[in-house]
Formats: sequence, structure tokens, C-alpha cells
Amino acid sequence: MSAGLSIFRTPGERVPIVVATPPLATGGTEQHLLHILPALEERGFAVHVVALASGGALEPLLRQNVTSLVAPEALSRPFGALQQAWLIRKIVQRTGARLVHAFLSEPSFATVLAKLSMGASGRSAPHYVHGRRSLTFYRKNRPLISALENWTHKHASAVVGNSKAVSAELEAECGDHSKVWTIFNGIPVVEATRPEERSECRKMFGLADDALVLSYVANFHPYKGHADLIRALGLIAARGSQDVASWRLLLNGRNSGEEQALRMLAAELGLRDQVIFAGEWPGSRQPYAAADIGILASHTEGFSNSLIEGMMAGLPMVATSVGGNLDALDDGETGLLVPSQNPQALADALMKLAQDPALRVRLGEAARRKAEQHFTLDACVSRYDRLWRGILSGRDGSLDDWLHRDP
Repeated sequence: MSAGLSIFRTPGERVPIVVATPPLATGGTEQHLLHILPALEERGFAVHVVALASGGALEPLLRQNVTSLVAPEALSRPFGALQQAWLIRKIVQRTGARLVHAFLSEPSFATVLAKLSMGASGRSAPHYVHGRRSLTFYRKNRPLISALENWTHKHASAVVGNSKAVSAELEAECGDHSKVWTIFNGIPVVEATRPEERSECRKMFGLADDALVLSYVANFHPYKGHADLIRALGLIAARGSQDVASWRLLLNGRNSGEEQALRMLAAELGLRDQVIFAGEWPGSRQPYAAADIGILASHTEGFSNSLIEGMMAGLPMVATSVGGNLDALDDGETGLLVPSQNPQALADALMKLAQDPALRVRLGEAARRKAEQHFTLDACVSRYDRLWRGILSGRDGSLDDWLHRDP
């Protein structure tokens, strides 16, 4: 019997956990939560979600699969975080939760405010876990955010990174490696794309069966490198290859302000017909099922669900050598890694795969095997399960000790 089971008071009783989140829009963090939280419910936790604001596209889906979800109307900063802190405190008191896991900066700040207010009132304050999902590019020239995040770390029982690179940054900030836990993203294992599914998905996006389709699933933020990718396609077209006219670059994601500029860039490079803006898509299954090659061109990355979803789909992936991409892909074995912000390197990698169908098959099969072995939803959820139970049952030692210690 697991030592963590001692936190159940009666057989079958579920353990309340509060999870503080950003607004539940379509994004990497939110998709991650949509995967893991229902699975943690099935493992005996009663998950109570407190979102920073309401109205996210994924909110209705998550609401159906957790014990409760509270998402207030959006308020301007810092009032949104203050309201989230008040709601966290209220839910903790109502449910008796002894742990709050906060994802990203503002929810973490709100959680520490709630924790301190409970301690000041003489009530028992819950444990707090901070989850970071990216490298700290967002803190550049923003010293207040850096100071606030570093302050929240002092109050955390654990801080969680989703890649080795993110965890290394957290260790440097905390000055205490024993607090840091790495949990790679995980996704459900799904069957490989069938030929008939590929054909149907191509029809869905208006793609010819004989086209070479490159697929990139990411919201349109500047740091996701869509412009680099379009420029890479322009470089390939400028070489005069007869086959390039039949290539199609399928872009799926939410417009975060960059789409119009990207459309203009594609037109300037003579790629208006080759670059397809398919809009926001509920998941990556269809975009990747339609593709021959998957791409992740980001300038910075924590750990991308999109990357491992492409691997699980059996696609050869071309990704930039940043952050968690280095954990996911083995260059030349499960995909191709290229320097970030380098359209020429992207172009060379894409041409290499385009000209070698056998290489595409070999890399795609190896990528799927690695995703099945290392980046499954079950493996990811098991680490969250063990982390939460370890904290709640008062285990001593570093988090790494907990992971390797016998149950």
C-alpha cells in the first residue's frame, strides 16, 4: 500500500486539491490542465479549479470533468489576482483542501496572498506548489514580475518545471534544488493516423492528396517563430525547385495579434496560396493527421504539447533547439533540431525531409516510439499524483528522493 494513502480519512474518500489557473483559453498550459486534471480526479482527488477570469474556450470542457470550477468575470490588474486570492481562500476553507497548486505567475501570486491571509487569521494555511510552464523570456526588462515570482518561491513547498531547462532556472531562483520537481508534459496514447483519416483531414483543410503538407500548431505569438517559418518557405521557393509549388504550410492557432502581419509576409514572398491560416483548432489531431512533416519554430519553449502530439501522430518533427524541445527530440533520430530564429536552417531541414521519404518514415516511427515510452498522460499524471501525496503525507527529504523511494 502506498504511503500516500494515509491521507485518505475513510475508504473511497477523495482528497480535495485546489488548482489556481489562468483564464482557460486555448493554449499549452490550459490544454495540459484539460488532460491532467480529469485523470487526477480518477486517481482519488477532488479537484477544485479557481481560474483568474471566466470566458476561456476550454472552460466548459474542464468544468464537466472536475469537482468544481470557479471563474469570475475578468477584472483589471491587480484586482483580478486579489479576487482570485479571495476565491482560493474561500474554496480552501469550504473544502478543507491542504494543498493549492498554482500554474503561472498571477495565479501563484494570488495563491501566496491567500496562504498568507489564512496564516495571519490564525487558520491553518495550505501547502502551495508553483508550476512554471515556460522559460523566463516574459520577465525580460520587467523586474517587478521577477521580484514577485522569486518572492512566491519562498512560500512554496515545491516548484515544478516542465522541462530540464525550466527546472534549471527555478533552481537558480530558489537557491534550493530540493524544492524543484520536473514533470514533462504527457498526452494520451492514440492510434496512428490511418490512410483514410489522412485523406479526410486533407479534404477538411482543402489540401490535395499529392501535396507535401507542413503543419504547425501554435497560437500566433511573435516568439512562436511563424515569421521564420514563412521566410524559410520563401527561401525554398526562391531556389526554384519545381516541387515547391505543391507544398502547403498549414498553420493552426489562435490569432494573438500577429496573423495579419504573417498574411502580409506570405503575400510579399509570393506564398499567398501556399500558406493556409486554418484558425483556432480544438486539438492537433486533424492538422497533424493531414501532414507529412510537423514543425515547432519557437524562439523559446518550456515543453510543447504540440511537439509531442506531432511525435505521437508519427510525424517527423523539425523543431528549434530551445528549452524542452531538447528533452523531446533526439536530433537525427526522432526528428531534426535547428537553431532558433534561423530561417535558412529551417529551410535546409525541411528540404532534407522533403527529398527523403524514407527518412521521414524512419524519424516519424522513432518519434512515435519515444512519445509512447516517455511522454504519455499516465506517466505525467503519476508524477503529479506522487508529488501531491508526498507533500500531503509529510514525507521528508528532497522531491527527487520522493520520486525514487519505494511507495
